[in-house]
Amino acid sequence: MKKIVASMVIVALFTTGCTGSFNLTRKVYNWHRSQPDKWSDELCFLIVTLLPVYAITTFADAIVFNSIEFWTGKNPVDMSYNVTKSNLRMSYNTKTDEVNVALLNNHGFIFQRTATGVIAKNDKGQVLFASVQNADGDVAIYDANGKLVKNYPAGQIALLKEKYIQQ
Repeated sequence: MKKIVASMVIVALFTTGCTGSFNLTRKVYNWHRSQPDKWSDELCFLIVTLLPVYAITTFADAIVFNSIEFWTGKNPVDMSYNVTKSNLRMSYNTKTDEVNVALLNNHGFIFQRTATGVIAKNDKGQVLFASVQNADGDVAIYDANGKLVKNYPAGQIALLKEKYIQQ
């Protein structure tokens, strides 16, 4: 029986040839890293490490889910996130790095991350605004025609981050 199981594991590993996206392991990691303070984060880390949660999810990803992803093109462990709040629906697609915000009236926005900023599009894909961050940390906002709308100095960006983004 042990030889059969060992043979199946070896066949599964060598016939896929794909490392896959390890979505289950990343979900556990994202959960453990989403704790509100460093003590909760450390406690979660110890729990998922001492109970072999990471070992089990990595094994399941490597043998089962990534093999399925290789053969079907779709990983059964979905990495998109949906947040629903009264009159809007927000989702994040990890493959395209896009945040989609849909309003109940079927109109929405798409925010797409680029190497230097973010592009805001309407639900038809037309560019509404684009932000570009330069090497000094300043952020410039441009309209759909490429005209500068507003420029935020790096110091002001740091204050806004401190005020609105939890670290």
